[in-house]
Amino acid sequence: MSSNWIILKFGGSSVGEVSHWQTIAEQAKRHQDDGLQPLLVLSALKNVSNLLEALLHQALAGVHNLAISHLKELHLGFAAKLEIEILEQITPIFSDLQNDCDAIYQNQKIPPNLHARILASGELLSTIIGAEYLNQYGINTHWQDVRQILTSNNHTDEWHHFTSARCSYAYRSSVSNMLQQKSAVIVTQGFIAADEKSQTVLLGREGSDTTAAYLGAILAARRVEIWTDVTGVFSSNPREIAGTQQLPELSYRQANQMARFGAKVLHPRAVQPAMENNIPICVKCTGTPQHPGTTISSQDINYTQQNPVAAVVYEQQVTKISLLDKQYSEVNAQIKAYLCELGFDQLLTGEQNDSQELLMLYTNSDKPQPSDQKLRKKILSKIADPEIFKVKDNKSDLTFKLQSDCALISVIGSKTQTAWVQQCIELIENQFTTELLAHYPAVNEGRYSFLTRSENCLLISQTFHKALINSQ
Repeated sequence: MSSNWIILKFGGSSVGEVSHWQTIAEQAKRHQDDGLQPLLVLSALKNVSNLLEALLHQALAGVHNLAISHLKELHLGFAAKLEIEILEQITPIFSDLQNDCDAIYQNQKIPPNLHARILASGELLSTIIGAEYLNQYGINTHWQDVRQILTSNNHTDEWHHFTSARCSYAYRSSVSNMLQQKSAVIVTQGFIAADEKSQTVLLGREGSDTTAAYLGAILAARRVEIWTDVTGVFSSNPREIAGTQQLPELSYRQANQMARFGAKVLHPRAVQPAMENNIPICVKCTGTPQHPGTTISSQDINYTQQNPVAAVVYEQQVTKISLLDKQYSEVNAQIKAYLCELGFDQLLTGEQNDSQELLMLYTNSDKPQPSDQKLRKKILSKIADPEIFKVKDNKSDLTFKLQSDCALISVIGSKTQTAWVQQCIELIENQFTTELLAHYPAVNEGRYSFLTRSENCLLISQTFHKALINSQ
């Protein structure tokens, strides 16, 4: 099943440059002329989400008024450069922003629901600018509140409910019919949704990719295009690793593995909705729209014996929790749930010798990550019966261990041409034996992951990339 919808997502680096807006308009017009129905998903202007996160803490200190004024002038100034007027449309958003910041100061805490409401302002503002510009450009455009379409599922803890929401994305003809009746290009927000009580929730930082994928599935779109500031998906992070290569094609599996384990060009949850509905994803560069970019589809890379590896990706600032009493599965589940309440996301689970291991990423931007010692105490105080850990003299590390500041490096390769896995093992044995903390092979998934200290991450990633990809 396929429709005439095409989803175009433009990230902050795209919408935040005045010079890019003609390209955005031209892409919408080109698809219209081809008989397609464009829907544009926009992120906040470049760096605005960071300013809004800073605003949360400025509100806590009661010094938010000047920051709000700066944000308002920033958007008005950007609109002026595009020669459009938006003051009337954005005034209610800044009124809500002021009230929410005042509430944070009065109550001296940042509740997750206000975190979500304040961060959502960036996308609401950018889409007002986008719709106004496209209308002035001569393209009939309808501004759509995405919270009327995307409804999140309930989450077990409050932090993830409001800041890392997941939404259903089954095909809904009613949504397609409603939007088609507008007879216009649709402009809507990335990153945000609503829960069942119509409260604003977020899909996680950089979550606009997932918004585009959700809407693509709901509308049975022909294609989802992710427009960014790089020319596609690369074999590693081109800003940190030398000699990276742009990948013209990736399978859903490969892209999903890369996004889950550290590639920043795609949000980790963006691939699944497209994969389940066989909707191609094209990653393209707004600055060079003629470049073909990277196409993600059901077609696997044509691996050969000489070319068995697609990418080396990594995730830094990983916390490893080793649960040494594997028989206490109920307690282990409690630990995992409590870590999520504190603001951790699960990256990977695995087993090493006699322990079960959790690799977690701390994502709660409202509070600093607790030290290993504080985290250990928090876990023990939360578990109903600490004796189940056989704790003696409060030395909790007798039964579980915590280690922060780790990095998980993952090599993504062929599931059938597997000689590269032995190459990974030999590289570690010959050069990085002392730096290896643990390894998590998943050859049946075409992945080999291993853990090291964050300080070693870039050197080891560069070495692996040079040996496994640059030498091919």
